[in-house]
Amino acid sequence: MKSLRSAVVVGTGVLVVAGALPLQSAAADQPHIYLSYAQCDQPINTWFDWQKQPLQVKAGEDAGALCRVEFGADQRGAKNVKLALTLSAQSVADSGYSAQQLAQRLSVRSFYSTATATDRRAGRAWVVNDDGSLTLDLPAHDFPAGGTSGSPDGLGVVDLEISGAPSAKSVLLQGRLDLTADGTTEKLTKPISINYVGNGGSVDLGAPSTLVPVSPARLLDTRAGIGAAKGKLGPDGTLTLTVAGRGGVPLTGVSAVVLNVTATNPTDASHVTAYPHGRNRPTASNLNFTPGETVPNQVTVPVVDGRIDLYNQLGTVDLIADVSGYYTPGDAGSRYTALATPARLLDTRAGTGAAKAKLGADSTLTLAVAGRGGVPAEGVTAVILNVTATNPTDESHVTAYPHGTGRPTASNLNFTPRETISNQVVVPVVDGRIDLYNHTGTVDLVADVSGYFSASGAVFVPTGPARALDTRDGTGGIQGKVGPRAIALTVGRWENGVPPYGITGVALNVTVTNTTDSSFLAVYGATPGGPIPDTSSLNFSAGQTIANAVTPNAADGVVFANHVGSTDVIADVSGYFTTG
Repeated sequence: MKSLRSAVVVGTGVLVVAGALPLQSAAADQPHIYLSYAQCDQPINTWFDWQKQPLQVKAGEDAGALCRVEFGADQRGAKNVKLALTLSAQSVADSGYSAQQLAQRLSVRSFYSTATATDRRAGRAWVVNDDGSLTLDLPAHDFPAGGTSGSPDGLGVVDLEISGAPSAKSVLLQGRLDLTADGTTEKLTKPISINYVGNGGSVDLGAPSTLVPVSPARLLDTRAGIGAAKGKLGPDGTLTLTVAGRGGVPLTGVSAVVLNVTATNPTDASHVTAYPHGRNRPTASNLNFTPGETVPNQVTVPVVDGRIDLYNQLGTVDLIADVSGYYTPGDAGSRYTALATPARLLDTRAGTGAAKAKLGADSTLTLAVAGRGGVPAEGVTAVILNVTATNPTDESHVTAYPHGTGRPTASNLNFTPRETISNQVVVPVVDGRIDLYNHTGTVDLVADVSGYFSASGAVFVPTGPARALDTRDGTGGIQGKVGPRAIALTVGRWENGVPPYGITGVALNVTVTNTTDSSFLAVYGATPGGPIPDTSSLNFSAGQTIANAVTPNAADGVVFANHVGSTDVIADVSGYFTTG
């Protein structure tokens, strides 16, 4: 490939002609770096100078607008060559968004390549600077000595793809490209502009937050008048639950709460929806049940004014809610790392993680989670597990809680004899372990880990429930029941409230309905060509409608794999994780 400073180069199916910026003066013994013009793709597929005409980023379009930037070094080579894109503080202020809001609304990924090196396309996070500007730092690269500006070793090419969230108005953003390298005093700067074209829409993105796990505590029980009036929730009824200032949740600084919600004593087939207080009720559901059933499910709900809302569609039902953690803006809590694929940590049927034997009545099992299944041996504050109870001999419940602490009154799974039921749990980890308690009878327990919380990883952005997949009507681009096969869903779409680039995980509520057989569904991060993991996310029987929370890796999309028979699959998004 020849240098773009003085030659015609073929790129992305078009011809690009570019010139170099003048070099600033530097000592003769220092390496020279250069920054060529950036070219940007227009709908008519022509290329132009980004400095002279703004890059058009159309709000709400998942496919990003593309700019290609060329840079390099002379024969002396250069190390740690860094390219950065900065949006000025004044432009950010003029946009009407805060710096943090704008950083969430401009989703960016980059692809660097030369004739000798390639990187996968990867999402990039903006840094919010103290002065209110935004900076996007790209990975540094070395150019070996001996190359020339006309050789592959002397030339770097990076594609920047920028996608904008739905926006009520258009904004012209001004900024610059900076190029620096070790061993030289040169800093090359090029002015740029981005026209963020509004579409009259909006997207509700919460503040990037981290998790503070708490020992499970009961916040709601309509049977006893805890957290609400004593009495069942009626048809088309909504209950407002105060979560702030209760059960270890602080009065302020709470962006979302993690609850285990249980429906019991229902009189009709119905569903319950948990959603941010005072907001429009979404079409999403969190619990589905039939008369007489007791059904639990974990929910992650954005908190507004310290409260959330719970809605029941038909009949009457008692509701119970136990808190296991909350999200707070900033880094006061723990960050999440979603495992590439879930891993089995416990199966009492096979002797995995514990003795090969059912857990008896009024008995506790201690499960080591640290150092197993991709979970680090140290520094883990909490884990996300899918816990399944199977082969129970009695009506009972199971409670997951921090190892060695007092057992709470909260429950995570409720079941009847011979039932198989799953529920996701977030459990604080003490000394690398958690405890699992069974109330009555005997039961086999299975636990699969999907991720963990620690000082490093991704922050959570609560978005409120949005339907991303419904095979009954084709939502998400997939229509028709899922047979014994796997389907893949791209979750990162603005219509789901999720940016198309840079997400590492997603909080989903997954529902199966119209099932034809007893089966299970595995939900996990897409790994091109990878095998289906030996784990489960939902277990169900023929004719059953049931939901479960799932928090898979979502960097390359999410896979839903059904074991036998066929079923419709529904998935609702309540938030996403990103390395911001």
